[in-house]
Amino acid sequence: MAQIRFFDLELNIPGQIWSPNTCKTRFALNIKNISYETEWVTFSNLYTIIPAITKTDKKPTVPIIVDLSHHNKVIQDSWDIALYLEENFPDTPSLFHGNVGLHKFFYDYCTFNILPILFKMIVLSIDCGPSQAWFRKNNEAKFGTTLEVYAGDSNKNMEALKLALVPIYHVLKKYPFITGDKVGWADVVLAAHFTMLQELRPDLFKLVFAHPLLSAWWKLTYKYRTGNVPASL
Repeated sequence: MAQIRFFDLELNIPGQIWSPNTCKTRFALNIKNISYETEWVTFSNLYTIIPAITKTDKKPTVPIIVDLSHHNKVIQDSWDIALYLEENFPDTPSLFHGNVGLHKFFYDYCTFNILPILFKMIVLSIDCGPSQAWFRKNNEAKFGTTLEVYAGDSNKNMEALKLALVPIYHVLKKYPFITGDKVGWADVVLAAHFTMLQELRPDLFKLVFAHPLLSAWWKLTYKYRTGNVPASL
């Protein structure tokens, strides 16, 4: 029996794992070897399903977990979920290795310096099916411009991404993982963001991961992203 019920975001391809926010929770559960079952939501039913689970007035977002082993406790937001898993499943592999603040720093670095670039690179490739019009209207209101203008120039996006990855290259020159010798939350965050690029723009993903340091790291994270043995890019 699963210990966790995990709510993930589905696009127009059933079962496609792509959302950087939900991937953070999925990969964290995999690292900690916690059994879970996936419940899928879409942009169309997000605003009806999630409030019924959280029973709060918080914005309906995923990931959300329901801890079936602890009185159906509901936790929302990938960072809060990671903290909860670390505290309530202490006998499983650690996500933070005693350095929560350092992982929070890297989480924020990726959120503000890497994720926005990646989103520009994939935003025009997101297929929400029946929710496509809603997705465009919602995000164009958020960005104050059309998605085409927001996406910008592909070459400039690639150059900006390479620059943002420079500190990460320095770490991977000396350690197999962002976390060091053991996989951890920092690896979860970066892998989650790049899963989005791999799924929605595999052509750009291959260009980015032509870098040998990133390629080696990506192979090491494979079993934590999928639960299976490593495979080639």
